[in-house]
Amino acid sequence: MDAEEIQAIFKFSAQEKNIISSFGIQEEFFLPFLLSLKSGGSWSYASEEAKSIAVKDVITYYNEESKTGYTVEKIYLFIEPEILEKEGVIYRLEKCGTKEERDLVERPYCINLKAKKVIFAEVNPALRTIRIREMKKKHIRLKGTPAYSAAHELEHLEKGEIKGTPIWNFEYVTGAVKSDQKNIEKK
Repeated sequence: MDAEEIQAIFKFSAQEKNIISSFGIQEEFFLPFLLSLKSGGSWSYASEEAKSIAVKDVITYYNEESKTGYTVEKIYLFIEPEILEKEGVIYRLEKCGTKEERDLVERPYCINLKAKKVIFAEVNPALRTIRIREMKKKHIRLKGTPAYSAAHELEHLEKGEIKGTPIWNFEYVTGAVKSDQKNIEKK
């Protein structure tokens, strides 16, 4: 690592410290956000004082003419999240933590969350910017992947470990692949 890179890291770290203190919350409640930003994914944190989760969503913008694009990451940091309502059931495979394999779990398709504070960041790699602000809204409705991620992180806060049906309980079926939508509707 050269001196220029070390200086860039120190400058970025100083910006982070200033941003975190500007929101008037304890630094450790920002850990899920920092992990989401630097490592990807959604994260949770809990102590005796409070709980927080970071939920990531992505949107890809692509220009057909130039054949180039970029993916914007939207990160929601919820301080003291609380579920108001869940809607629907989605069956999905998830891997968590140090587990080697994925498990089948049920997640809501939509989830309404309430939080003491909601901090929103938009990470734009095309501009190399991280826009961050506290949202005025304290109730957020998440749909699809962000809803699954929020439910996953909230399960960590409530139960610790994520429990599901291990992948080895699945059965291989040979032949043409068909949509199993009818099987889902029958259950």
